[in-house]
Amino acid sequence: MQTSTIKRSSYWSRRVTPGKVLIYLALFVIFFITFYPFFYVLSLAVMPYDKFVSTTVHAWPNGFTLLYFQQILKDPKLPHGYMISIARTLIGASLNVVATCMAGYALSRKSLKYRGILTFLFLIPMYFSAGIIPYYLAIRATGLANTFWVLILPGLVAPMWLFVSRASFSQYPDEILEAATIDGAGQFHIFWGIVWPTSYPLIATLAVMYGTGHWNEYFFSRILVGENLYPATVQLYNLINTRTVLQGLGIGIRLEPQSYLAAMASMLILPILVVYPLLQRYVIVGMTAGALKE
Repeated sequence: MQTSTIKRSSYWSRRVTPGKVLIYLALFVIFFITFYPFFYVLSLAVMPYDKFVSTTVHAWPNGFTLLYFQQILKDPKLPHGYMISIARTLIGASLNVVATCMAGYALSRKSLKYRGILTFLFLIPMYFSAGIIPYYLAIRATGLANTFWVLILPGLVAPMWLFVSRASFSQYPDEILEAATIDGAGQFHIFWGIVWPTSYPLIATLAVMYGTGHWNEYFFSRILVGENLYPATVQLYNLINTRTVLQGLGIGIRLEPQSYLAAMASMLILPILVVYPLLQRYVIVGMTAGALKE
């Protein structure tokens, strides 16, 4: 009995070391710092108005109500805005992933003619920008202004994710590609038949990053399209401004800014919080792909 107790104590002394305890404490602190803002926003979003005004510190939920969400959803423009956001995210992220992977695979092949020049051209937008006015004039000149595709096509390939995909594809075994070439397969067949089906971590990473960008973007959506194509982010922003103006005029709206804004933020945060954990392991693998060389 004493021998087993000693062995068990020795086992835990090897597994639980001061260094591991510090690491786990540091991870817990980091988790709390990053998670608590989301928890705080969600708790405010479901807190009744009387509970909100009766307490000075809102560190945790005090009561429960869905009134703010009901008030937001009463706006007839919001469902249409969410349909635009969903369509933009699904269609835009799909086209982004396909175009980025195709360009990244092409630039990863050493046999590509003018490979260095093309890489340099994609590198320029990462550090230089012409500004909002030239950007808008270029969009208007192409005829994309006030169309659904203006929300997708101008940012079809992001230079940062292009270089991530290029680094990932550069690690692809040349022996497999050479064998496919010897068998008579062309580059189009090699990419779609061999490379694409074996690149799910990279595809998931690009889908999450592009999808998050499409879902959260609102600045250019306000100036490039009309009201009939406003996504949910712009509709919620306009709803906030309208409510602020009505409060300033004293037209029968209670002053409940924090809870109301928290409910609006929650409606945009929740879809990301639901989708991202499902693809997290693919994102980690995709982000580290190409980081190490043999």
